[in-house]
Amino acid sequence: MAKTFCAGCGDRLEERIIDGRVRLICPSCGSVTYKNPIPATAAVAIDSERRLLLVRRSVEPGKGLWCLPGGFMEIGETPEQCVLRELKEETGLDGEIERFIGIEMSKSTVYESVLVAAFAIRDWSGVWKAGDDAEEVRFFPAAELPKIAFQSHLRIIERVSTARKIPPEGFGAYVITSNDHIRIARDACGAGARILQYRDKSGDVGAMLRTAKEIRNITRDHGTLFIMNDRIDIALLAEADGVHLGQEDLPLAEVRAIVPPGLIIGLSTHSLEQALEAQEQGADYIGIGPIFATPTKADYPPIGVEALRGVARAVSIPLVAIGGITLENIDPVVAAGARSVAMVRGFQRDTSEVVQRINDLFGPGRPTR
Repeated sequence: MAKTFCAGCGDRLEERIIDGRVRLICPSCGSVTYKNPIPATAAVAIDSERRLLLVRRSVEPGKGLWCLPGGFMEIGETPEQCVLRELKEETGLDGEIERFIGIEMSKSTVYESVLVAAFAIRDWSGVWKAGDDAEEVRFFPAAELPKIAFQSHLRIIERVSTARKIPPEGFGAYVITSNDHIRIARDACGAGARILQYRDKSGDVGAMLRTAKEIRNITRDHGTLFIMNDRIDIALLAEADGVHLGQEDLPLAEVRAIVPPGLIIGLSTHSLEQALEAQEQGADYIGIGPIFATPTKADYPPIGVEALRGVARAVSIPLVAIGGITLENIDPVVAAGARSVAMVRGFQRDTSEVVQRINDLFGPGRPTR
């Protein structure tokens, strides 16, 4: 409810421009009444099948629609205490905070403006059932989310969405940057690249982070998935969609335990055995190769098209073929079952044209947010 009278002297408040904003001020005592957002929290719980926990609201605003478990903070309560209390009250579950996700703001027809602090929840226990302000509790697959009541909750879900994965039909051109990373990113994304990996072996961490953040802006503008090669720290700092690991990097399971829910993790593999193991460990996609001899993978012998065909038949997760692939030899690679094709040298020149020609081989489509 809008304030009408001064809390100090009781005189009627007036609107005046103060510090460039319209504010309520008391003409008698000069007291300024500030409009501040109402603090609230939201819990993000994703189960082992990567389904998201939502509650259907039984009250306004948003009655009948779905949202994350959460609610308003009480006096003397920390955001962490609030989110766990609301989780318990609305779903019946006890949990632990895994990490702070971020803050979102949204307008409210009741409270004017609400500031929502979101937390990822882990190790929850109990029997889930609808509680306060909820008429139903359910886990939803990322691709089947219902209509969300609040824009702030929708943006939080987008931050940790498990829906932005490489679909089974693949993404066509998987662009790996080299040398002039920014130029390649601009050209590739402008030409319709569906997924782009920033790969930089220079070792200059500060420069890598600056470049990664610029590439993040480029890929975001074009709806392109952004993958960081090797560096988990830079992937997180630059808000990348995922990270790509090699066989000599940190174990996939340990990386999964420390990164946000929904972060894409790809793994390089060089044999059928490694591909099956990557799938078992929970990789979101695998890179397989080198298909042909290439100086970027000089330590690995080429596996050939027939081995690629065998891997494509054996695994169900998306498959990105890499290694010595060019526009001249790509046809048998696609025929063998690759759903995306990665190149390093191939995208250095005529980036836009190469991206478009590869995407044409895999049909239309862009990643969905």
